[in-house]
Amino acid sequence: MRLNRSTHALLFCSVLLLSVLVKKAHAQNDVAPPAKSDSYSVKADGEKERLQHRDLASANFRISGVDLASDEDVLLQATKVFGKTPIQSSGDAGTAEQEACYESADQDDNTQLTFGRGEVDSSFTLSADALQQKRVYLCTRSAKVKRDLATESGLHLGLNKEQLIAILGSATKETRNRDRRTETLIYVLEGKKRTDPRKLAMWWQEEIKKNPTANYQEFVENYAFYGLEIYISALFVEDSLTKLEFSWSGQY
Repeated sequence: MRLNRSTHALLFCSVLLLSVLVKKAHAQNDVAPPAKSDSYSVKADGEKERLQHRDLASANFRISGVDLASDEDVLLQATKVFGKTPIQSSGDAGTAEQEACYESADQDDNTQLTFGRGEVDSSFTLSADALQQKRVYLCTRSAKVKRDLATESGLHLGLNKEQLIAILGSATKETRNRDRRTETLIYVLEGKKRTDPRKLAMWWQEEIKKNPTANYQEFVENYAFYGLEIYISALFVEDSLTKLEFSWSGQY
């Protein structure tokens, strides 16, 4: 049976529509839908903030050998990898933070990598020059800072939203600025993680040396798990990752 042109066109449109629907069905949402495990907190300005209860692979927190989740001070790690740089301090009390800033040694490459240490958190910011915040100090140039810098999980500048979501999953929320053609995916995550058994055993040995009458059961209840808080901000300019901020905090 021969099909006329109208029938051919109709079949073609049907197949095209089906392929779009299938692709959309398999694609992850930019923002995760509400879940029963979600919780909410109230920020200092009174705004209600959603928290997703999930963890991320540890490879996301490692970049060029610097590990935000390590027991070793993040600024000391950065110095070992990228060299010495002046440590800049800001804030006070609970908002105090120290930063170590590096930028590419290549004059044509405006990539910057900044490491931060707060009262309880460690962080890094990887950024291009497009929407770089103005600094009152200069960053130290390093040949190890390049545009292709990436976390061990594969996060790097230039990714599109779909690629980033494939690694991190759907975000907690999204903001847009149509005038600047920017979109920002924000992840606010928290969870509970088990302490490394080797670390727990070492801590127990240290504890009984200081306090021979220490109660092991109480010790385990206090230190077998720790609270995890993760904040990520991914800024896209015309669907190209331009600035990536990571903050990690683990508290007992």
